[in-house]
Amino acid sequence: MTIEFVGKKLELIETAGQLFADLGVQGTSIRHIVKKCGVNIASINYYFGSKENLYIETLKYVAWQVRCPLANQLLSKSSIDFSSIQTKQKIIKALVKERVEKYLSDKYPTWYSKLLLRSLIEPPENLKAVIQNTFLLELNDLIEVFSKCAPQKNKEECRYWAFSLLGEVSFYAFAEPAVKLSLSQEGGYSKKFLKKLQDHISSLILKGLDLWSGNV
Repeated sequence: MTIEFVGKKLELIETAGQLFADLGVQGTSIRHIVKKCGVNIASINYYFGSKENLYIETLKYVAWQVRCPLANQLLSKSSIDFSSIQTKQKIIKALVKERVEKYLSDKYPTWYSKLLLRSLIEPPENLKAVIQNTFLLELNDLIEVFSKCAPQKNKEECRYWAFSLLGEVSFYAFAEPAVKLSLSQEGGYSKKFLKKLQDHISSLILKGLDLWSGNV
C-alpha cells in the first residue's frame, strides 16, 4: 500500500487532522476547517467529497506516516538465520526500537497519537477498512516474525505477545502527560528515558518468547 498526499490536499489533511484530534468529527465543522486552512468549501468537496471522507483519509495518512515496516522487511529476507539466538534477540530489540521511535520520539506531531486514540473511542463508520489496510497488516507481520523467532510458541501465544508490544508502546503514547508528570519531566520524552523504555519492553518480550539470556 502506498499513500502520497501533496499540495493543497496534504494541507487540508494536516489542518483538519489537528481539529479532528482536538474536537472529533462531530465537533469540527467544514467552515472551521476551510477558515483555518484558508480555502473555500468547494475544496473539501473537490478533494474528499465530504467531511467524513476527509476524516478517513486523515486517519489513513497518519497511520501511513507512523507505519512500522521492519517486520515485513525481515520476512522478505531469506538469508536471515532464525536458528541463532543472538540474531533473534537483535530482531526483537530492533522491532521494539522501531515502534518506540515512531510513536514516542518528537519526530511526529503530538496530534497524530491523539487522533488515533480518538478514532478508537469515537470510531467512524469506515474505521474497519483503515484497520484492515494498516494495523492488521503490520500486526500479522509482527506475529509471523515472533513465530519464526520462537517456533516453540503457537500462533495464538505469539499474537498475544505482539499485542503486548503494541500495548506497551501505546500506553506511553496515549498517557504521555501523566507519565511525564510522574517523572517530573517537561517537554517530550528524553532520549535517556526512551532508551531505558526500549530495554524494558525488549526484556519483557524476550522473556515471554523464551529468548532471554540475561545479557541483552
